[in-house]
Amino acid sequence: MSPKLPLQVLAVDLDGTLISNYQDFDQPVSAENLAALRELREAGTRVLICTGRNEVSARSVLARAGDAELAASDLILQNGALVIEGGSGRLLASRHLPRAEAARVLAVYREYSLEPLLFDSHERGAALLYEREPANPRFALYLSIRAREDGDPDSLRRVDDLATHLDVDPLALATIDYRERIDPAREAMEVLALPTARVALQGLIAWAGGPPAFFLEAFHRDVAKENAFADYCCLRGYDPARCGAIGDGHNDLELIRRVGLGVAMANAPESVRSAADHVAPPYNESGLAAAVRAHFLP
Repeated sequence: MSPKLPLQVLAVDLDGTLISNYQDFDQPVSAENLAALRELREAGTRVLICTGRNEVSARSVLARAGDAELAASDLILQNGALVIEGGSGRLLASRHLPRAEAARVLAVYREYSLEPLLFDSHERGAALLYEREPANPRFALYLSIRAREDGDPDSLRRVDDLATHLDVDPLALATIDYRERIDPAREAMEVLALPTARVALQGLIAWAGGPPAFFLEAFHRDVAKENAFADYCCLRGYDPARCGAIGDGHNDLELIRRVGLGVAMANAPESVRSAADHVAPPYNESGLAAAVRAHFLP
């Protein structure tokens, strides 16, 4: 049985869900999606952004969407590493990767000639750091997109040696490359059996031409959207059974299962779609708006 509407909170993924047009820098979110979320807020449901992006990147998307209230939404960031109060920017919860384990992960990236990215600690601004101009064109494209989207030179910086920035616990270490180059490094990281670290691999959306690129990331083992959402509900006094979630990725699957009403996008993998209560049209057809009006509004 579906929970009584309106829900207390709807957790909304960004990439492949809320973002409806990757080609339009000034209007990444459709008018239909924005209107549906306004209707949802007016009905009494809080909108919570729940994304794998970091804070600067997520806020950039929301600012360009052109809805000030949406831009002030509370945020679950970096797949659950951070929970941020939207308006004030106050940190509500965090999970960092222990620096000693991060150093061992960094050594694996270098052993396999992969170009690493370091998501610095939240206390130091959670900047994205890298060491050299990348030879990998997918990596270079990612950095160029991030530089344009973020618009903040302090949020994306080249440094001489990432190891010197492991004097505090970082949020994550990552790289972007092709599957045949990433898989051996991923296997080597898993063999380390680090007590606090977890490794995840995900494909990247909206890459034009060529073979698919993958994002390999190591972070604290308890980093997950569903864990951060549980923290958020506890802090805010919400009942997850009276909340909803909508997303398209493997990182959304458990959250979709755990809330009272979970929706997957049509562009989601089959495993995510089968875990959901409903399936929405694809992201590039403003599927989020259709789902909100069909399932989340009274």
